[in-house]
Amino acid sequence: MKTAVLPTLALLVSPVAVAQTPSPAPPDTKKDIQLNTQNPIKPEGAVPVKAEPHHVLVFQNDYVHVFNVTVPPLDATLLHQHDLPYIYLMLGTADVINAVAGKPEVHLAFEDGETRYTPGAFAHIARTDAGLPFHNITVELAHPQASPRNLPEKDNDRPLGSCPQSAADAKRNEQVPFEQVLPCFETSEVRMELVTVEGGKDYAHPTSDTAALLVAMSNANLDVSLAGEHVAFLHTGDVLWLPVGKARKVVDFLGTRSKFLLVAFKDSGEAAAK
Repeated sequence: MKTAVLPTLALLVSPVAVAQTPSPAPPDTKKDIQLNTQNPIKPEGAVPVKAEPHHVLVFQNDYVHVFNVTVPPLDATLLHQHDLPYIYLMLGTADVINAVAGKPEVHLAFEDGETRYTPGAFAHIARTDAGLPFHNITVELAHPQASPRNLPEKDNDRPLGSCPQSAADAKRNEQVPFEQVLPCFETSEVRMELVTVEGGKDYAHPTSDTAALLVAMSNANLDVSLAGEHVAFLHTGDVLWLPVGKARKVVDFLGTRSKFLLVAFKDSGEAAAK
């Protein structure tokens, strides 16, 4: 009897042992992009921002590199490196996943006209998992930036590099008082302002002791003149460099309210005088 029982027990125990052996974990099919978390600053495989195909370089000089960034719905950028500090302007609403190398992914939602500043020195991927396009103008600042702060300086409860009143807010609330030039942000090297023009309220600056970059916001219809001569018609996302020493005039030529960012470069006047 004892001899007969042992094989029976062996047959009963064997399947249990097999069932308790852990099976290999199935591959993660939800993520096809793996971030290198060993080096969050320059992870292996990150391309320079100029080599990332969703970032189209539209203007550059000694002060700025300007990119028109467009990521279609349900798409993603390559893992790319931002070495320089930059300001960006959102064109349209967006819902995006920001996957910075070495950090947890962050879900970001933006309104049309929002701006931000970042010091750079990171690599990331931007994904449009929510099915909305992601479109912005990224203004890389070629010179080192110190002491970034919102304007007015007491207004520190909003994100760094944002403006006190977004373009979207102005559209929703027609009772907002008209302020043509609204200071937003500055560093030791740059100052950013939000400028509004509408019928009969042109932007005119007879003297300019610093150069500036003009970035047209959504639905803008701008006629720009320098030193009394027409130089450009600008619409959503268009950029124009405004040199030192030339009188500036910006007109909303369709008679509707148009907005643009004006990023002035503080040391450009001294450089032009040399």
